Amino acid sequence: MANTEDVKNGYFKCDWGQLHYRSVNLDSKKPLLVMLHQSPLSSRNYQAALPYLADHFRVVALDTPGFGQSTPPNRVWSVQDYAKIALRSADALGVDQFYLFGRATGGVFAFVAALLSPQRVEKLVLHGMPVYTEEERTDRLANFAPPYEIDDDAGHLRWIWDRIHSEYPWINGHLATQFCRDFLNAGPDFATSYRSIWKYDLPKGFAAAGSRLPCPTLILGGGADRIAYMHERVRALFPDADEVFVPEATDFVAEQNPELFARIVGDFLAS
Repeated sequence: MANTEDVKNGYFKCDWGQLHYRSVNLDSKKPLLVMLHQSPLSSRNYQAALPYLADHFRVVALDTPGFGQSTPPNRVWSVQDYAKIALRSADALGVDQFYLFGRATGGVFAFVAALLSPQRVEKLVLHGMPVYTEEERTDRLANFAPPYEIDDDAGHLRWIWDRIHSEYPWINGHLATQFCRDFLNAGPDFATSYRSIWKYDLPKGFAAAGSRLPCPTLILGGGADRIAYMHERVRALFPDADEVFVPEATDFVAEQNPELFARIVGDFLAS
């Protein structure tokens, strides 16, 4: 296993700005694994897991544009625009075929990337994949993530802290502090990438692709995940996918149990 100091930070230069990443083994010839995080967080979610994945893969975990340390898009992006960052990163590394992982918002981007270039994505892992009804998407667009206002008395910091704890009542102070950092990096309008997936009809997009998975796919779920109730929807939508369900796992198993997370992902990709 690699050490945490072996995790490197870097940037890909893109037409809209810089795409930040965390990586291990980037100069090796090992199979490439591209990882996409959930919003409004960052590739920091995978910092602890990257050393465990390093035995078998070269890994690049991307910060979605506008999040972490990546430059925001210079216009409103669609799901397809966000999905292409996975393909762009592989292009920048000179890699044709690669593995792809996505969590939540990043799972939608990963899935769409595989639909766009099924010949390039060899295997796909979808962790906590959100499948919204039309009514849920409409409600989320209207109500879920309004921008916050920066107050001179730092009231926005309390608003962020309270929002994090309302979504994850179990969270400890260390992890909540990291989430606050990600929220602040995203800025007051932290829902830019959210809106792209709420405007995207995932079941309709899958049907348009013939209702066939573009490549071997694993759906990973957790019983303590905030969107655990959507896991059965994912199973129904993707009946041909492999499945791993960890009853005790939260949204952040990659941070809380990185060894288990890396073993699940690695076993599927290497199988």
